[in-house]
Amino acid sequence: MKALKMMFAAFAFAGATAQAATNQEIINHVSYNVILATYNDLAAQTANLKTAVDTLAANPTQENLNNAQTAWRAARVPWESSESFLFGPVDSLGIDPMLDTWPLNKLDLDNVLKSNRAITTDFVRALGTNLQGFHTIEYLLFGDGTSANTKPVTALTGKQFEYLKATSALLAEHAATLAYTWSTNYDPEDPSAPGYVKVISKPGFDNQFYTSDRAVMEEFVQGMMGIVDEVANGKMSDPMGADIGSANMALVESPFAWNSLNDFTNNIRSVYSIYTGHYRTTKGPGVKALVERVNPALASQVEQDILNCMQLIQAIRPANGGDFGQAIFTPDGRARTQKAIDALNALHGVLESEVLPTLDM
Repeated sequence: MKALKMMFAAFAFAGATAQAATNQEIINHVSYNVILATYNDLAAQTANLKTAVDTLAANPTQENLNNAQTAWRAARVPWESSESFLFGPVDSLGIDPMLDTWPLNKLDLDNVLKSNRAITTDFVRALGTNLQGFHTIEYLLFGDGTSANTKPVTALTGKQFEYLKATSALLAEHAATLAYTWSTNYDPEDPSAPGYVKVISKPGFDNQFYTSDRAVMEEFVQGMMGIVDEVANGKMSDPMGADIGSANMALVESPFAWNSLNDFTNNIRSVYSIYTGHYRTTKGPGVKALVERVNPALASQVEQDILNCMQLIQAIRPANGGDFGQAIFTPDGRARTQKAIDALNALHGVLESEVLPTLDM
């Protein structure tokens, strides 16, 4: 909530700088200071998580388990804050599922942990994507997700430590690869290919992906629309079901850590970042600057709508503890969830019917 207040305080400054921005200034700023910066943060945070897991495995104390849990939550922030721009190498190289496939295949994972197989990074690499990545690590580090998200360090076995070390190393490797593809070389089969940040920030007739400013801007807006729809009609609606009797905990993302609502909020924060150009301490311009040239009132309203969605998602959290997975099993929690879903669908409608057409004006 404090972060949201800080965003409100940043409006005046961001708006003032964004208003006079050209398309190229918007594209440059979003490409380098939002997208590339987010992927660099992801690489750094997943490396920190690997270090925390290695320390836990070498010295299994409750303090080190708590530190590893904190590192997992920290690494989730940049990843979930990237989901409005899941285009480029994260898609073409299939990196997204290697980092974040869910639901987890608990049955097969438990069978692997009961086996006599040596658990190495290459062994985990050869397994399905639903046996590696963020949610495998989450399952091993946190509680059952239903009654608690905590876990005593004594509950971890030697085999689980082996698996944690292997999959954490693999996660950090994939995140580092993603950052490299944006900064240095987007195509591992073509050493002369530049970083994807140079591709998307230099549209033109000689660019095979983006022949115009408009093409880049549409990529940005379509990415925003995609994650708004996914949060509303996938991540939230699917587990909630039609009624309490059909609510399904197995479809909840990040259930073991009770991190679902933070994930959803950061998904919409990524929309905010592309729209305003604000990421961490960096200020605009973003897509909002383009909308302002056509309809200043609409530009401000969309920004307010994005922040309202983030607040409504956080408001789903049960007052007596728990997270999204607990809220959808109570009538009042479901009502709060539906309110957030409705606001997200309204935001998606505005992006589609009012923001997207401004690209042609």
